[in-house]
Parts: sequence; C-alpha cells; structure tokens
Amino acid sequence: MASDTPSGSATVSAAPTIALDHGFTPAAFAPGRYATAIQRTMHGTHDLQVLDEDSTSSFVLELAAGGAATACRGWRYVFRNDGPDIHTEDNYREQQGYRGHYTVVDGVAEAVLDLDSSVCPHVFEGGLVLARASRLTLRCVVAMPSRNGQLTDPVLLCRPHGDKSSELDPYVVEQIISGGWFALGSGNGLRMWLTGRPTGAQEGDDVQAKLRVADAPLTASAWERSF
Repeated sequence: MASDTPSGSATVSAAPTIALDHGFTPAAFAPGRYATAIQRTMHGTHDLQVLDEDSTSSFVLELAAGGAATACRGWRYVFRNDGPDIHTEDNYREQQGYRGHYTVVDGVAEAVLDLDSSVCPHVFEGGLVLARASRLTLRCVVAMPSRNGQLTDPVLLCRPHGDKSSELDPYVVEQIISGGWFALGSGNGLRMWLTGRPTGAQEGDDVQAKLRVADAPLTASAWERSF
C-alpha cells in the first residue's frame, strides 16, 4: 500500500491492519485534537504499610491536516507511605510542551515531537530529578471502541516508538487497552477514573477504570487538580 502523507484540508487513509484488544477496531486516520485526563485515587497495604496515591495526568495532542503536531503533557502526583516506623511522601508537579510533525503510512500516524515550552510552559516541582527524553516518537492509530463498552466515539491510540519514555507511563491504563497503548479522546477528550491498589501494594482492591467523554474540551491544565 502506498504511503499516505498529510496534505490539504484532510488526511485520507485506509484503516491500518493492526491487532488491538479490549474490543477496539482500527479505523481510517483523521487529523484533529485528541486529549485525555486521568484521575488515580489508589489505596492498599504492604505488610504494615498503608499506601495511598492521588495523581492526575493529562495529555493533549493536536495533529493538523498539514502534518504539524503539538502536544502538552501534565502530571500531578502525591504518594504516601505510612506505617509504624516509616512515613514518606512524594510530591511531583510537571508540565511539558512539544512541537513537531507527523506522517501517515498505511493508516498509522508517526509523530516526532521535540521539547517546546512555547506550546505550554515548562513546570517541574519534585524531590528528585526525573529522567526525561528530549524527543518523543509516537505511533498512533484511530480506533472505534466496542459497541458494548463505555465509549461510542473514536479514539486515538498511541504508544512510544523506540526508546521507552517513562514520562508517558501515567497515561497507560491496562484496564482500557494493553500493549503499552494509551487512549486519547476525540472531540472534548476523555476523562478516566482509576481506583484500587497502587503499584507496590500487596493487598487491596483490584484496579477498576471508568471513563466517559469530557463535558467540555480538556485544556492543557487539566492535570493541575484532582477531579
């Protein structure tokens, strides 16, 4: 199949031939604005320790019809570890903008994004410096959700290509789709809520995920407070 390069007022391509789980079906690529915001309210125990996570993350990706791409990711993270002798708390706040381009080949969009704080201001607050990539490369496909699921509108499923980028971990929700993909909603975007035991807990409820289309367009600042 010939390569499809974004041009003109719309990008037309055939649906990619790619296996997706959780009932998602690949669809023809369409440029546009895709976004998600995820709230994690997690609780569990490890021996005598009580572990609590309160975090909010958001990712907004705009893929213009001409091939330009911009993105803004944000992350707010509070993790408490309380026990008889150990009491710790981790706090992080982070925002980063990106700018680049994308091409479409056989229905799969590959976006190459470099750091650009003019897209959204860079923010970092935290106790430790976290390893972050200067460039993100994403491979994305438009997909239709299962008719029996919580969604009816198309989503953009993306996952990193090449070196693993830990800054994208907050957007991966295995209960929605596995394989390292993360879901961005079309239109207003998606809101997701996760509950259950956090990473590192031995005891606690299984992780549950709920999601719905956002009531209003998600902004780049959606990560700044819990919802």
